[in-house]
Amino acid sequence: MTPTLEIVIPVRNPDATLLRTAASLAAQTDRRFEVLLSGNSRAGLEQVEEAARQLVLAGITVRRADAPGELKRLEHWNLAHSLARGDWLKPLLPGDVLTPEYVERLKLRLEERPEAQFVRCDAELRTEWGWEILRAPFDDARIGAAQFGDYFPAKVEWICRLANVAYSRIAWLASGGYCNQLPGFASLNLNVTLALHHGLENIAEALVRVESADRLPLNESTGERVNLPLELWLALRQARNYCIAAKVPWRRQWPCCRAAAARMGHW
Repeated sequence: MTPTLEIVIPVRNPDATLLRTAASLAAQTDRRFEVLLSGNSRAGLEQVEEAARQLVLAGITVRRADAPGELKRLEHWNLAHSLARGDWLKPLLPGDVLTPEYVERLKLRLEERPEAQFVRCDAELRTEWGWEILRAPFDDARIGAAQFGDYFPAKVEWICRLANVAYSRIAWLASGGYCNQLPGFASLNLNVTLALHHGLENIAEALVRVESADRLPLNESTGERVNLPLELWLALRQARNYCIAAKVPWRRQWPCCRAAAARMGHW
């Protein structure tokens, strides 16, 4: 039986970009999924209501859940995930767009690989140089935890993002969710944790479009300032410690990671 899928959209002060995301969900060739719209502000309620209306008109089940008070970004992400009830969760931020085939491709992979816990696909990113495709550094449809060290941390970009991953709810719960202490690299930290514990399924198609590769609201206030090199070091140290304990191969590539941190800024 195909597991149920829930798209989790944490929303804070949304604008018209939320409607673009909702339109991409309404255009899915397979609409057998639910959407959780989790609000974290009093502003932009008309955008949330319009997005919900679009989805309902497309025959998609929508649930609304508001945070009890204004939360920090990662606190809100974790709350929204904890309220989800699907077997599989797909996080999506306002402005991110799924191609019409995303859900169909994801469900096909889950039917082929019922033991899967973590799936990534390629993504199309808008940068200052134009659109770029973010691909995995291998051609395999799947890699195990022991193979993960062949491609990470020598290369970081392919596994660092939120928009192009999905995971089972059980795997997310077991991972502990998004780390509040690593606000700049929370997505990377979670993705690496899941890959090291479960391996990953790779769909070599650009099924997600991200308008901006660098748009998270970090360093806007003293309380949200981050030290990206330190965060990356901590995330990699944590991954290395797990690999040592679990006897998973680990290849040290610190110079590559430092360069990646400088290039990518934050996720």
